[in-house]
Amino acid sequence: MSEVNAHQAKDVVSVWDAVARRYTRDDYWAGPENRANFEVILAHSGDPRGKRIIEVGCGSGFTSVLLAETGAECALLDISGEALNVARAAFAQAGLAEPRCYNEDALDNHVPSGAFDVVWNGGVIEHFDDDGKRKLIREMWRMAKPGGVVVILVPNAWCWPFQWVQAWQKWRGTWPYGFEDDMSPRRLRRMCEHIGLDRTVTYAFNPILGWRWIPALRRVLKLLRLETLERHSRRCWMGAVSVLVIEKAKD
Repeated sequence: MSEVNAHQAKDVVSVWDAVARRYTRDDYWAGPENRANFEVILAHSGDPRGKRIIEVGCGSGFTSVLLAETGAECALLDISGEALNVARAAFAQAGLAEPRCYNEDALDNHVPSGAFDVVWNGGVIEHFDDDGKRKLIREMWRMAKPGGVVVILVPNAWCWPFQWVQAWQKWRGTWPYGFEDDMSPRRLRRMCEHIGLDRTVTYAFNPILGWRWIPALRRVLKLLRLETLERHSRRCWMGAVSVLVIEKAKD
């Protein structure tokens, strides 16, 4: 691992150890944005029943709990031990068996190659520089079995309201999530082309979530009844979430 990526890994651990302590499952599913993310994962992974699925950079693991509740065999990888503890507790609270957990760096890990039908994450890749991003994509592709799929969700660099708020908070020193370099669908596609992965789909969705980051507009969104699953799921070039899907060819 390069010196830059090693520094970023330490930053990720300290940031997400702190964030993990605030996770609650009820809060996570209270808004429609996380359900919209879940629906996108299902749209590209298919019926999860009987599939082996790993979340690379699992955070709370709440989405993996839901995948496991629908019949998937889930594994989790996270560099934050605090996050994995939260995820284990969420699985136990749901009455599920403890998932296989890898407390490792996503860029340098011992997850077997070709072991999973679905390899996915959300809100992870933006916390690495370009070298780290390429390594993460390669590692996730390596974990997927032939015929499997990689799904990556990342904040969209073309979501102007979110980018304005993020820039303002970084300038004030109040941004809580460490290094962040968000990605447009086009940039995701070009990065995959650069590393030789061409079986890709990219797009953006959720035109509502970015505006919620502006405190004065949160009440307006509710009054206008825009906080719905349908609207959070809608595709839009300036949606809050960019999606990268990579299909791994069968042998």
